[in-house]
Amino acid sequence: MLLGLHPRTIQKWDKQGKIGVLRTPGGRRRIPESEIRRLQGEKGIRSVIGYARVSSNAQKAELERQVEYLRQVEYLRQIGVQEVITDIGSGLNEKRKGFLRLRLLDRVLHDEVDKVVILYEDRLTRFGFVTLKKVFEGHGTTIEVLNQADAKPPQQELVEDPIAIISNFW
Repeated sequence: MLLGLHPRTIQKWDKQGKIGVLRTPGGRRRIPESEIRRLQGEKGIRSVIGYARVSSNAQKAELERQVEYLRQVEYLRQIGVQEVITDIGSGLNEKRKGFLRLRLLDRVLHDEVDKVVILYEDRLTRFGFVTLKKVFEGHGTTIEVLNQADAKPPQQELVEDPIAIISNFW
């Protein structure tokens, strides 16, 4: 292994949120190259990250569509999206696993990310997008929104978010 760590150490760090991992369909952990570089202490190497989110488990097909789109768009292949982080949860919930646990926000704040690519503005956050964008820009990270026109009407999203929140606690 590139890091020279025991698999149990990786498991422990994953649970503690010290390392960002991706899960295979079989449940195995895969460490993104950007995480390996971060752990090896490389500086100056910045990544391009795709981010996809849906509000509930019932929308998994939509999440897969977003991920596939981020991986297949020729433009994105040219700029080199190194990884796609996904979340299932309300855009109102700031404690989403991908946003915090896979350390998207933390990585931006540590100047490790050059660009975050999303399909719709509200995939990253329901409210406060302009503020979040300014914070990202302050750390040299741009947010690229691909499909501004295709977003759901705000009224529809505002109805779906409370339903998703309630279903998560049900």
